[in-house]
Amino acid sequence: MHVWPSAEPERNLNYRLPVVKGQVAGGAPIYSPRVRAEYDSIIIGGGHNGLATAAYLGRAGVKPLVLERREVLGGAAVSEHPWPGYTVSTLSYVLSLMPPEVMNELELRRHGLTLYPLAADYYVPFPDGSHLLLTKDSQQARDEIAKFSTKDADAWPEFSAYLAKMARLVRPLLLMTPPAVGAKSPADLLELARFAWKLKGLDVKGTGDFVKVMTLSVAELLDEWFESPQVKAARCVSGAIGTYGGPYTPGTAYVLLHHYIGEIDGQMAEWAFVRGGTGSVSEAIAADAREHGADIRAATPVARILIESGRAVGVALADGTELRARVVISNAHPRTTFCELVGAHQLPADFVRSIDRYKTRSGTVKVNLALAEPPRFRGLEADDSATAARSFIQLCDSMEYLERAFDDAKYGRPSAAPYSDGVIPTMVDDSLAPAGKHVMSCFTQYVPASWSQAPHREELEAYADRVIEGYTRFAPNLKTAVEHRQVLGPYDMEQEYGLVGGNIMHGDLTLDQLFSWRPVAGYADYRTPIKGLYLCGSGTHPGGGISGINGRNASREILKDLKRN
Repeated sequence: MHVWPSAEPERNLNYRLPVVKGQVAGGAPIYSPRVRAEYDSIIIGGGHNGLATAAYLGRAGVKPLVLERREVLGGAAVSEHPWPGYTVSTLSYVLSLMPPEVMNELELRRHGLTLYPLAADYYVPFPDGSHLLLTKDSQQARDEIAKFSTKDADAWPEFSAYLAKMARLVRPLLLMTPPAVGAKSPADLLELARFAWKLKGLDVKGTGDFVKVMTLSVAELLDEWFESPQVKAARCVSGAIGTYGGPYTPGTAYVLLHHYIGEIDGQMAEWAFVRGGTGSVSEAIAADAREHGADIRAATPVARILIESGRAVGVALADGTELRARVVISNAHPRTTFCELVGAHQLPADFVRSIDRYKTRSGTVKVNLALAEPPRFRGLEADDSATAARSFIQLCDSMEYLERAFDDAKYGRPSAAPYSDGVIPTMVDDSLAPAGKHVMSCFTQYVPASWSQAPHREELEAYADRVIEGYTRFAPNLKTAVEHRQVLGPYDMEQEYGLVGGNIMHGDLTLDQLFSWRPVAGYADYRTPIKGLYLCGSGTHPGGGISGINGRNASREILKDLKRN
């Protein structure tokens, strides 16, 4: 069924989609140049980047329609209610990577976004009963580290300054459209010149540092700075989180930096709980989009993108309805977009090969717990225990522990001793659980990447048992405090949330899949081989995380093209 345009005032970009007047040999349509689209833009997927794209386009007067397959908005940044009285950040569970540009431009605080910074970076207990509890207080962090190594205590602020310097260098690159490296057109050469200008502050040493952080494993990077296994344990996890690799996998040093780039209220490398769960981020962005003219529809799955004469002209919904637009923007995973919604026959063969080779693996399992009481940490004073409960609670006591956990998955087994980052947002947010109850959100690794192909329910439940047992070793009351639990493996993440392979970043953050090569060389500018079809999701530059940057950047390029046409 085709839905004809409604009678509405003409929008401000004088562009018209053509209408079919007949057919030529081979089925190619013949067009008349002047027929109005129903929408200026259709965005497939109501994850936070799709919503951000809608908000930015709406602010520019380009009316967007957002179509979300699920009944709830947010994609992986979603708040759901698996048990009566509880609100759970089902997948993504803390906020850091969103830059102030997005926060301020979309007025997210005015739309109700409330943040609670974590009290500490990490609480890391060790088998001998010792621990590291690292806060932002430089003297406190120094004293904690000095328990294990005075040399590392001296190196810690220098290492933090090193990461901050690299973050300041990389951060402007995240907000730009990647140039097409190797292209020779004047426009591409101009973009390369702009890119080079952003790196103008690099000297010889700085260039070496930049190359290291982009290519080394996080283990190699930490070995250059620290001697204490405990300090390395505290830092290595940020290089492996969301990655199908261990701390000795090349390229994981950049993953550490990727998690260091964000800021909250001007504080770099700060992380925060979101009141109401991470779905509140998506809802705040959606509120801004609606305020600026966006039509947002949940429970509206798209079956395919309509392509006519090599151009995207709209979408067909699962119920057969066809909707037309000036441009179509996909917030879905690149593989979903091109292999399912477009189809290989519509695309260049070399592009299809590149998409087929795009790495999107995962060993992640999310374990969400409803607790009758908060964990009580063995050996901590009351004040430290309260701080630990408002930080990342780490189940990983050495780089070797993390590497062994990955080795299990690499050779086809779930980790015998899983790694986990756990947080308890109810320590600061009373909206998430009944009075006196708590939610614990555990981001864990690893299971084999092949588990995205089947549910593995029994094995996942046994894996979750091992996560809880691991925490119970230093929080003895945790096991008996669990009243409900939710266990989501790669299969669940792909089938329910559209994360192909269960990869929370929409693809590995490896050097060959970053910047000008994400998702495919020559198409890192949010455009695609199909005219009028764009990408805006985490499979584009700069990758995953709750940032809204992908949507901000994509909308900028879309507006440029609409203005030209």
